[in-house]
Amino acid sequence: MKKLLAFLGVDRAIVYTLIGRGWGLISGVVTLLLVVQFLTPDEQGYYYTFASLLAMQVLFELGMSFVVMQFASHEMANLTWVHEGVVEGDALAKSRLRSLLVLVTKWYGVIAILIVVVILPTGWVFFSVSYPQSTVSWQIAWVWLVLAAAVNICFMPLIALLEGCGRITEVARLRMFQNVIGGLAAWLLLIGGGGLLAMPVMSTGLALTVSIWLWRTKRTFLKDLFCYKKSSNIGINWKTEIWPLQWKIALSWLSGYFIFQLVTPVLFAYRGAVEAGQLGMSFSIVNALMSISMAWMSTKAPQFGTLVAKRDYVSLDRLFKLTLSRSFFVMGVLGVMLCIVNYFLHVENIQFSSRVLDPLPFTLLILTTMLNYVTYAQSAYLRAHKQEPFLMISLISAGLIAALTFALGKEYGALGIMSGYFSVCAIIGFGWGSVIFFTKRSEWQKSCALEITQKVMI
Repeated sequence: MKKLLAFLGVDRAIVYTLIGRGWGLISGVVTLLLVVQFLTPDEQGYYYTFASLLAMQVLFELGMSFVVMQFASHEMANLTWVHEGVVEGDALAKSRLRSLLVLVTKWYGVIAILIVVVILPTGWVFFSVSYPQSTVSWQIAWVWLVLAAAVNICFMPLIALLEGCGRITEVARLRMFQNVIGGLAAWLLLIGGGGLLAMPVMSTGLALTVSIWLWRTKRTFLKDLFCYKKSSNIGINWKTEIWPLQWKIALSWLSGYFIFQLVTPVLFAYRGAVEAGQLGMSFSIVNALMSISMAWMSTKAPQFGTLVAKRDYVSLDRLFKLTLSRSFFVMGVLGVMLCIVNYFLHVENIQFSSRVLDPLPFTLLILTTMLNYVTYAQSAYLRAHKQEPFLMISLISAGLIAALTFALGKEYGALGIMSGYFSVCAIIGFGWGSVIFFTKRSEWQKSCALEITQKVMI
């Protein structure tokens, strides 16, 4: 077992992440079964459309959490953790880290307010207009879910900062406990007849878990950083440093909404809650697959930033190649297994098969997810340089997928949507993205080598 784990590159951070996401996969399967058992097909459609509409929070978050992690990882190249649970080292680096913390705390406070005053009424109008004849009681669940999401997003910058500061293992352990507590809470509500309330109860469980964890383990770190005295002219300038990267990340993340989240509400409006529920459940399954594979890459992303700051491209390339190859192997094996299971369910006409996509669109969804994972890995490598060269790819992909979703969804349903989705991601995302990745990687490494040579000559 130790040799297998070593071969797959599984360290403690990945172990906790995999346990959390493995539980998430198991929990997801159990939740799917409970959804089938305790929710009607119409309620299932609302259940997954809730998640897609709530994802509109990306309109306000604007990729800031990713930027926070990258900037924090670069500052940590000159800082270290000490036994008191705080960071020490270069005064300038710590001052900049404090400036980052203060900035994002204010930013996410505003976002929490916007989620309540914009997304809540938007969802209310959408469900009221799209399905006025529905007998599903969704109103309380929707309001509670949005309020819980507003609370959760306030913790997002703190977690991103801690990841950037190298506390990968601890954050992975936190997320593991969140998945367990949130999943159990949702199950109890479903079994107890709570219906759609299962989703907001899960979100509330996530918020309680992270708040308790931060208070018990990280209040010293946060207090020390907030109270750290800085010179008035030392700190991170949002306009000149963060914004040049953030607006590109923001557009990429906004594009991601149209790529990953738009399809379920469109199908809900065009074909009804039942077919939207099939697509939503299928996306839930492949998202679990993506989540497991990302355990490798996401836990290494802060290290990418630190290695870039140190100009250690040999170690960076070695780490990236090993991480991608191992995680993609795991993803491929699990993806094939899911396709086989889905095919068997439909051939045997098992009752659960009516709640997920047919084998062909489901297989297209799996293949698309695998291609998207490669693109995600390449973007993680390049973004560690505080750059976003995939912006144009994201915008074009979002526009094409949105157009094809509206054009094909009404007439051809899920199969038409998945066909368009796969085509765009294969040609634009994976194809064009790989060209950009290898071009930028070579360009930046040559530039770094030239810079080092010039310094040595001087």
